[in-house]
Amino acid sequence: MARQGACRRRGGGSFVSARPHSGPDDGARSGSGEEPRSESRDASQSGSDVVALTRSPGFWVIMGYAALFGVVLAFAALAYLGLVKGGTNLWFTLPKNPGWFDGSLWWVAVTAGAGVLVGVLRRAFRLPAKMPGLVRELKAHHVEPANVPGGVVVSLVSLVGGASLGPEAGLGMMGGGLGTWISERQKLSEDIAATNTLSGMSGAWGGLLASPILTTVLVLELARPKAARFTNTLVATLLSSSIAFAVYFPIAGSTFVGLYTTPSYKYEDWQLLAAIPLGLAAGAIGLITVVAIGLVTKLFAPLAKRTILRATIGGIAFGLVGVALPLTLFTGTNQLTTVIHDGAALGAGLLVAVVFAKILVFAVCEATGFIGGPFLAMLFIGGTAGVAAHVLIPGLPEGLAFAAMFAALPGALVDAPFALILLAALTTQIGTLQIAPVAIAVLTAYLAVSGTGVLMALAQRRAKPTRPST
Repeated sequence: MARQGACRRRGGGSFVSARPHSGPDDGARSGSGEEPRSESRDASQSGSDVVALTRSPGFWVIMGYAALFGVVLAFAALAYLGLVKGGTNLWFTLPKNPGWFDGSLWWVAVTAGAGVLVGVLRRAFRLPAKMPGLVRELKAHHVEPANVPGGVVVSLVSLVGGASLGPEAGLGMMGGGLGTWISERQKLSEDIAATNTLSGMSGAWGGLLASPILTTVLVLELARPKAARFTNTLVATLLSSSIAFAVYFPIAGSTFVGLYTTPSYKYEDWQLLAAIPLGLAAGAIGLITVVAIGLVTKLFAPLAKRTILRATIGGIAFGLVGVALPLTLFTGTNQLTTVIHDGAALGAGLLVAVVFAKILVFAVCEATGFIGGPFLAMLFIGGTAGVAAHVLIPGLPEGLAFAAMFAALPGALVDAPFALILLAALTTQIGTLQIAPVAIAVLTAYLAVSGTGVLMALAQRRAKPTRPST
């Protein structure tokens, strides 16, 4: 049996044992003296493990690029999101009481014009008919640089024009495209290039999400880098998102932390059970969203080569829905605040209508060539459904229903349960105990839809997957 003892590494520190230092006779008692040499080799190996990360090939190169991406992409995100906000404010103001048909008919002219511009720009930049989705790019650890300029411009026009999509796709293209482009120009290894793509995306989202930890968890959960470079990717994504946040926040001052304030409530054990049907309901709505995208995509399939006409019709369609239900336009981040504060006054009927109308316009935007991210739109659908559940069942705390369905709906479709639980905790600040039912709702939705293979079965029944182009 190997003897526990103190051994000292050559040229450096020591490993301290609880027993006294051995005397000179210990070598004789060990026989040939092999045991001390074995312990010395073990200690040397342990020491090399400690420094293995910083001495791994390309580590400091990766960290240098991550720091660069954090600075550059923070300013890029400021410009991109500033243009989206400024362009939106030029023409859209949410009505004070956004009920039925409280929108303005002239909005349709703006959304139709945005559709025309989207179609023209897609042709001018020669973008592929089917752009890779955000999650696909994350899983591939690659963003095609040739698609980035056109994709970013089209996404900017889409968001300013009122499309029910989010800015995360445009930002992800900028960050991932920069990482891929630099890696290809410098002829870096495949592993370093893949890490640069992910750290670029993380830097682009560091300002948007305003939480480096959330950004890092989201990227790692979705991208799932190989074990051999997991630690390098973890450190690089955390570094780039932290630097981006440090640059972005003092200038913009906006953050997702505490964005949605819901009435406080006391945690009780029955809420753990209540989270299960909330998660199942979120999963069902998620499946409806997938089916809706598939049906609308088939509807517009004959116009696949008529890019301008297809996008124009799409713009008119979601513009008309927006006139009828103004809460369905745009990403939904700001509109969700109105839903939380005025949900009871708006009524369950209107809230349910907004949920399904949002699903419809989200599907239309996905199918007609507009470019944007799916996450924030799905968060709006889930959060609104949660408020509707509270209005229908007053005994169900609004904070619980909102946070649970807010995170569970995208959790049903996207393999990132930990990031979504963390997102709900940060955005609502509902409390440590109160987050436990949210976790159960997210896991329930995920297991019921993605875990059982229902989502995959739906995708395989069609020539093209109907999952949102995430």
